[in-house]
Amino acid sequence: MIKITVPATSANLGIGYDTLGMAVSLYSHFTFERADKLTITGCPEEFQNENNLVYVSFVDALAAWGEPAFPVAIDIQTDVPVARGLGSSSTCVVAGIMAAAALTGHTVDRAELVRIATEVEGHPDNVAPAILGGAVCSFTPTDSLPQCLRYEVSDKLRFITVIPPYEVHTSEARKVVPQEIPLSIAVWQMGRIAGMTRGLETGDLDLIAAANDDRIQEPYRRRLIPDYNAVRDTCLNGGAKTIWISGSGSTLMAVTDDTIVAKFLQVKLREQFPKCETHILTCDTEGAQIEYL
Repeated sequence: MIKITVPATSANLGIGYDTLGMAVSLYSHFTFERADKLTITGCPEEFQNENNLVYVSFVDALAAWGEPAFPVAIDIQTDVPVARGLGSSSTCVVAGIMAAAALTGHTVDRAELVRIATEVEGHPDNVAPAILGGAVCSFTPTDSLPQCLRYEVSDKLRFITVIPPYEVHTSEARKVVPQEIPLSIAVWQMGRIAGMTRGLETGDLDLIAAANDDRIQEPYRRRLIPDYNAVRDTCLNGGAKTIWISGSGSTLMAVTDDTIVAKFLQVKLREQFPKCETHILTCDTEGAQIEYL
């Protein structure tokens, strides 16, 4: 039996649409072992079948290595909610690929994991930080492997994470984002991406806040999140320096470097938004992990 632990991720980090992502200290845990028939536990009954993304990714990885599929028993225990902008699908994809390697004796490095996971998921912005840990800027050159630039994130930073009780599906969130933008907006974004990565590395809150002024996706996606304005005002008035939509939402993530401010703000958020789930997270630095039980 093997156990695979994969961190949640926050994609975009406000300014880095489809390029930036960060692993955070919220986790999905998966156990796998060979079995006589496919069984999946720990998730809703509707996903306990061969269409489960964990198993689909497992089979796809086996096929990539020329290995036949075989039945396994999978148990899923996760704190990462579905369709909330925290990379739940990426945790499933990464776990399935890692299990396929482990149960067939394949040795794969993290670059290979990113390559296969990107093929399954379609883009690297969530799977790359889930595998590598830290903050990652990723892109895929034409006819080439994904390129991933990993950044250490200051351990001073705390990410106050507010998870509303409703979903925002990526497919719907993509529909509201303009397919073309003026050159002036492209230039606006580019410098701020560099500012965001530098600010995360150094823990410079002022730089993070100055950089976090997206004009590509957040002005449009925030309309899909009814609590956006109220949560944003509460966080900024409560001591957080800035806030962004995590992935395509509905999760919102505020930033501070003061643990006391983070705790007081969490109390206030729980009082004002009792239906929302609230966490104080740090950046996960290890990425996906595997152990034999």
